[in-house]
Amino acid sequence: MENTDWISITALVLAMLLLLRVFSLNRRVKDLESQLERIDSRSAMGGGIIKPGIDAPAPLYAQNMEVAPDLERRLRLLLAEGKKIQAIKVLREARDLSLKDAKNYVDRMEQS
Repeated sequence: MENTDWISITALVLAMLLLLRVFSLNRRVKDLESQLERIDSRSAMGGGIIKPGIDAPAPLYAQNMEVAPDLERRLRLLLAEGKKIQAIKVLREARDLSLKDAKNYVDRMEQS
């Protein structure tokens, strides 16, 4: 094989690798767009649309994690009944928390 053949093969392999990378990035962009749409629709439901130039509220995990007394009573009742997963679900829905944040909060409640 001549040098031009090797160069052609190398260029073809590099082009294929770059094409695979482009497809991968395109898929990631679509995933991010769908997540953004989901977040946007969630904020539109709550009426709290964040507009450019306006400071966004701190994420819930950075805010004060105090819950309303009735929600805390409900969570403690679920924990007393051994329904930890249900307590996490209730907290996630009430405070719009991530699974990890809700689990950590319920774990701290359970320990105290």
